[in-house]
Amino acid sequence: MHNLQLTEDQDIVVDTVRKFVADVVGPATLDADEHRQPVAQQFAALAELGVFGLLVAEANGGAGMGAVPFVAALESVGAANTSLARLWIEQAQCAAALEAAGGKDLDAIVGGANLAVFVGAEHGVRCANGRLTGAAAIVPGGGAADRVLVAARDGETVVLAEVAGAAVRRSGLRALGLNSASCARVEFVDTAATVLATGAGAAAAIARAEFVARIGTAAAAVGSGQASIAAAKKHAGERIAFGKPLLVQEAVQRKLVESRRQVDAARQLVFHAARTADLGLDSVEATLQARIAAVDAMVLAADEAIQIHGGFGYTVEYHVERHYRDGKMLEVLDGGAETMRDQLARRQFA
Repeated sequence: MHNLQLTEDQDIVVDTVRKFVADVVGPATLDADEHRQPVAQQFAALAELGVFGLLVAEANGGAGMGAVPFVAALESVGAANTSLARLWIEQAQCAAALEAAGGKDLDAIVGGANLAVFVGAEHGVRCANGRLTGAAAIVPGGGAADRVLVAARDGETVVLAEVAGAAVRRSGLRALGLNSASCARVEFVDTAATVLATGAGAAAAIARAEFVARIGTAAAAVGSGQASIAAAKKHAGERIAFGKPLLVQEAVQRKLVESRRQVDAARQLVFHAARTADLGLDSVEATLQARIAAVDAMVLAADEAIQIHGGFGYTVEYHVERHYRDGKMLEVLDGGAETMRDQLARRQFA
């Protein structure tokens, strides 16, 4: 099968999401981002489409379709609204972690009745006697979450724990990007938690959540990069300078070619990582490469698009400045791009 080819069932899922994005998400994105409005209605509508369970087995209430349709559908959402894409990723992380930890209490997350977020091991939260201490500086969805899953440590033992969103201290953030994702600082101050798994079981569940975050973010970044290129190409075709469209100028063409080259290469990596995972093979290295390459390509494409737009590129009426801000936010999530590069180095040069 071609790396980007989908089955008939996968195509149906992706086409449904694309239509939803075109009809519902896209038209509302600029206003929601400018005024930092949460995308609660769009999130609920996504839940009705049943996409939160794409990675969850049918026996556990999901669709059991795997990572390929997940990344293909997330591209469309990332192209229109990275905030909504990231909330979907958080939801999918929690569903994947709960399933790996035993498959309990999944229905409310798969069905979207609860908004769930995942606090990863990179935040260094500690667990002692079933109580959590520590903080996560930036958690997309943290300001509105009903449930918070936490990767923590009890001494040297890995722990997966859960707390109610209302039980943690939450401080809203005016971050650079992801304006509609209800980003917040989340603090645990001797907070009572339910320990879902420890040791090897917790490590496996956390690894599954990390995979979902990396592959999902990579897919959303590819979609965002594609959107920046499309916006830049449209503007360059309409903007006349020195008696001819910007699009016929060699310097502009080179910017678009390089952006397209990097986004297309990242897309191949994303689908390769997704297919590797769906085959049950070790996909950690492929997923790390895809995550790094896709976010790098997203930022580059948005940066070049801003340059092509000139002064217009810095105004909120144009999507490209939002894509750039969101890309810079994605660079620091999930432990950060440099940490992921270090993880790749350890795997490749150990």
